[in-house]
Amino acid sequence: MRISPFLRASQLVMLSLLLIAGWATELRVMSWNIGRAIGANNPNDAQQPYVAKIWNYFRPDVILLHEVGGNTSGWNALNQESALDNFIRANLTYLGANPQRNVNYYLYVNRLSDGWISSAIVSRYPLVSATDVSIGSPNRGLTIGFVDVPGTNGVGFFGAHFKAGGYTTDAEKRQTNAEQARAHVNRWRYQNRRSAYLFGGDLNENEDPDLNSLYDIGALLPDGRVYNPISTVQSARLRDHVPTDGMGGKRTYKISSRNSDLDQRFDYLFTSADEPGRDRIRVLEARIFNTRRMSELPDGFEITDSQNASDHAPVFLRIQIDRWHTRPDGSGYWVPEPSSWLILLGLSGALLLKRRRSD
Repeated sequence: MRISPFLRASQLVMLSLLLIAGWATELRVMSWNIGRAIGANNPNDAQQPYVAKIWNYFRPDVILLHEVGGNTSGWNALNQESALDNFIRANLTYLGANPQRNVNYYLYVNRLSDGWISSAIVSRYPLVSATDVSIGSPNRGLTIGFVDVPGTNGVGFFGAHFKAGGYTTDAEKRQTNAEQARAHVNRWRYQNRRSAYLFGGDLNENEDPDLNSLYDIGALLPDGRVYNPISTVQSARLRDHVPTDGMGGKRTYKISSRNSDLDQRFDYLFTSADEPGRDRIRVLEARIFNTRRMSELPDGFEITDSQNASDHAPVFLRIQIDRWHTRPDGSGYWVPEPSSWLILLGLSGALLLKRRRSD
């Protein structure tokens, strides 16, 4: 059987497209304040089935958790890590039957805490390194994880929970949290010049002009600093993709039996901006998950599931990471390059036109 030149060329074009698509890495990422649902110090364990249900639904490759812990003091990081590990093995079915730590998943709980709660990172890919650094009162820690994601130059993840409250002293602490977090992100950026990074957290403030802030954005604090914690964090070359819920809303707090209580956007998941020499992140999907804000619920879900899980809605991103490749002359490019797609699509169109003329 003789294969026509057109068919042979078409097969080559399709193979090339598949190869280019395979070079890009897709990743599912979440950031979520779970409202003390999982911990070793009197957690809100009635929330756990709902947390597990939503977590399994999204199947995140990496999740940044906040308010890991409970309602009594005496917080211990290793105990919290054990409690989180037990929860994962007993509840997260998407990781497979009988998932094992450091095989099917990796985790780290921040060693810094206000005595009750802190943040954590859970990844399906190996954690090359995980640590925490102080970002100010009340003993807040920035969780820093470096994840070995296949097809990338490694990906950095930062998780934070800023000070809550609307008093001036709260705003001062929150601004300090933001400034110190920015400094640590920038330091990491300079040390990891090829890697993309994400920042997720409950930052306890919103700077959106259509929402009410806890403290006046742009106001001078008593020590002379300008109050703008969200844009302060973003100045570490981070992009906000403004995820929305099923009804187009961007508020993440406070989920309750009434939608009118949902009046703040406290939860964020930023990605690194495009920068030559660094892997590039492209957002394919950005969502806030709130079952009270859906025209149609996913199979198996009830309208009350989100409020039963936490008073915060999780933020979810599905992203594509294009790896940066450096040429011998020092220049470089992202794979896949947009020009590659255009060339192949143009070739495909030319072949189709040639076939039509020959017909």
